[in-house]
Amino acid sequence: MKESIANSYVFMIIITFIIIIMLVFLSSLAYSKAFKVKNKIVDLIEKYDDGYSEENRAVLDQKIEEMLKDIGYRVSNNHTCPTRTTKSGNVLTAINNQKNYRYCIYEEPQGRGNQYYVVAYMYLDIPIIDSKLEIPLTGQTKVFYHTIDNHHKCNTDADCGNDKCVNNKCM
Repeated sequence: MKESIANSYVFMIIITFIIIIMLVFLSSLAYSKAFKVKNKIVDLIEKYDDGYSEENRAVLDQKIEEMLKDIGYRVSNNHTCPTRTTKSGNVLTAINNQKNYRYCIYEEPQGRGNQYYVVAYMYLDIPIIDSKLEIPLTGQTKVFYHTIDNHHKCNTDADCGNDKCVNNKCM
């Protein structure tokens, strides 16, 4: 009788260890998928010289949607992106129009250009306790500087940093 009780404890320890290993494996798969999504969105934005500008948004949104469909990213009906506060204290709102997937793109002016922040979400579902975790992963693009052909729009010299505002364009 003593051995059967000892064997049941050993069996429970083995089952607990297997469950922990499975949780670590599944969470690493979810993390790698979210990391891949974030990096691919950043890469798509950086392919264009002026980033996620109004001229490129329709094309980029379509390419991002196709890419997320190919990867198998989770379809989400929850399309709200929270406001984001940067290290410099700026409060940003999302500028992307999502359709079927939850990701957020934020634009922050950086003097003579813009930088974009991308947030993708890692999902962990634990069906035994009916828990759904959503963990954000954040990335950023390079700064897209305004070129001579694409001057930053301004109203006063203060909008242009060290440059002058001429005909509503920073020069």
